Amino acid sequence: MPLKYRAIIFDLDGTLVDSLGDFHHAASIMLKTIGHEPIPAAEVKSFIGNGQGMFIARCLVRVGANLTAQQLIEATRVFEQAYDAADGSQSTLFEGVDALLAQIRKAGAKIGLCTNRPVARARKILAGFGIDHYFDEIVGFETVDKPKPAPDPILYCLAQFKCASSQALFIGDSDVDAEAAHRAKVEFAFHTQGFGSLKSQPCQILIDHYNLIDLLPTPAKA
Repeated sequence: MPLKYRAIIFDLDGTLVDSLGDFHHAASIMLKTIGHEPIPAAEVKSFIGNGQGMFIARCLVRVGANLTAQQLIEATRVFEQAYDAADGSQSTLFEGVDALLAQIRKAGAKIGLCTNRPVARARKILAGFGIDHYFDEIVGFETVDKPKPAPDPILYCLAQFKCASSQALFIGDSDVDAEAAHRAKVEFAFHTQGFGSLKSQPCQILIDHYNLIDLLPTPAKA
């Protein structure tokens, strides 16, 4: 049976990859270097989204750190070094991701990634889990002028695929993703096991566990 969509585009953190462990590890090292105790992982989870800069800012606000511009640059460097050194060792693929990507590829749909991470870092993460070859396009924060929640990353991906918005699905785990999908006029699937929440934006599909059946056409009524 054919897929309902010609293109399926994914968010990364909280959607394909449970990267909370690496985020918590790197944030803890960063905070220790500026004299602060680690933040509980449950709180760190709520800070993920809107890109690395916003994540670091949320951590610093949480502990009441007041850094100079140079200190912020150094804290960011420490975070990035710690995250890269972890090399995904504390991250995991969500169950069913690899099989789903293989099924989508077999069905002939294009597969994209839209993340607020740099492209090189996103590609490294995908490669570390052996799933980078499934992706026809990877869009990072530097690919377009405005990252999510702007629609630009999704629209850029669709332009590369020569695919209309009405034929695409975006899968994410936050209001940021939902807003980007809404503004790009694509259907949105919310991954309930991710990091974020879904509040006011519309959602066409709820995903608790990755299963191709959710992406198939609805059978016609007899």
